Amino acid sequence: MNNNWELVIGIEIHLELNTKTKMFSSQPNQYTSIPNIYVSNIDLAYPGTLPIVNKQAIIKGIKLAKALNMEIDPNIRFDRKNYFYPDLTKGYQITQQFNPIGKKGTIKIKVDGIWKDINIERIHLEEDTAKSLHEGDHTFLNYNRSGVPLIEIVSNPVIHSAKEAVAYVEAIKQTALALNISDAKMNEGSLRVDLNISVRKVGTSDLNTRIEVKNLNSTSNIEKAIKYEFEYQTNCYENNKTFEQETKRFDESKNITVSMRSKTDAIDYKYFPEPNIPYIELSKELIDSVQIEELPYEKEKRYIENNLNNVQISQLIDNIEYSKFLDDLKTKDFKKTVNIFFSDIVSFLNLNQKTISDQKWDINEMSKLINWVIDGKINKNNIKNILRLHDENGTLSFEEIVNQNNFFVKEIQISLGDVVAQIFVENPTLENEFTINYNRAIKFLTGQVMKKTGGKANILELNNMIKEKYEEKK
Repeated sequence: MNNNWELVIGIEIHLELNTKTKMFSSQPNQYTSIPNIYVSNIDLAYPGTLPIVNKQAIIKGIKLAKALNMEIDPNIRFDRKNYFYPDLTKGYQITQQFNPIGKKGTIKIKVDGIWKDINIERIHLEEDTAKSLHEGDHTFLNYNRSGVPLIEIVSNPVIHSAKEAVAYVEAIKQTALALNISDAKMNEGSLRVDLNISVRKVGTSDLNTRIEVKNLNSTSNIEKAIKYEFEYQTNCYENNKTFEQETKRFDESKNITVSMRSKTDAIDYKYFPEPNIPYIELSKELIDSVQIEELPYEKEKRYIENNLNNVQISQLIDNIEYSKFLDDLKTKDFKKTVNIFFSDIVSFLNLNQKTISDQKWDINEMSKLINWVIDGKINKNNIKNILRLHDENGTLSFEEIVNQNNFFVKEIQISLGDVVAQIFVENPTLENEFTINYNRAIKFLTGQVMKKTGGKANILELNNMIKEKYEEKK
């Protein structure tokens, strides 16, 4: 990138809420492959129909506003945004133009290991449009999405790189997942991104002509769109060319942005207060009663304190099921529990193409099972067998499976020290091997111990013994 120029980016995110019903009707809010089965007269604005505000959408809006450290407006007011488009049969969209539910917020992002606060101008509630499906010369409309509750999140123009833009979108996504207000799936359109991109000379504070890039559906496309626009705009300025403010889309096949309409085509939405929805005043008690969950940056801080590695932290922040499962467990050592979880439990799930929500695991039993592994009472490599047997016979507890299959490590008559000593006698070059290739020696010694004890040796005790006696040879 040209070092003489600086990016200035503002981001608008449309986040679909995971309420049971739509924003203003009782129709189910469900993503389905069957089009046009969840549509009501209210969604289509038939004459005589009246919208009814979804209380849970309001509460989810309050949750997000609190998570973003925003000023919350206790007066809920809606407005009409008037325009015609085939995916909007009403001829208008119900939104919050003049009284957003939240304003003046911040969210933490981390880029290259450094935390930064991004200022957010506002969030407001509105309804989604129908989904347009383009096939050849035809456009098909799926009105299942019409009326789905949305929150639009509008940042200030304070983002200055593609990395920051991606980190910001990921932070919003992770926050939505942590709060359980949306599934935030970009590939399904429940999180959609519009970029407002301009450039300026480094060291200046100008806000120059901006280009809006609409409906980006992946972080990869966000990066590519920003890179293209930076090169396009800086090239124009450096060659004394002008360009107009316009709205574009990103062409994935060519990795370029393509014009949709210019500033002269901008729509006058003629906003006015929605006449069919009275003003709603939220009580202080209601606002105060809305609690928010642990936020992603708070989780990360806690995970770092527990010595988790970066890969584990990233996976736990991105997968709310994983983090909730681990936080519900009552085990002796969180770090060891996480290691067991990813190496054995997640591995079992992936191997069998299942998720945690598919499993009927009692959290107390699972806690007991992991504690047995931590204490060395069960060999770690038996976990997958125990989970498989539990799946095959769901009536048996983990303890019953362990007992029936002799998975508990038994006390052996001969001490581990004697077993190890015998192995060294039988393998006279092993002592020297610890100096030449420590890891290979450990692997060989462990294998021989397990062979001689019929797999019943206490691995934890063996590892401690090896560490004490032989690690100085490492």
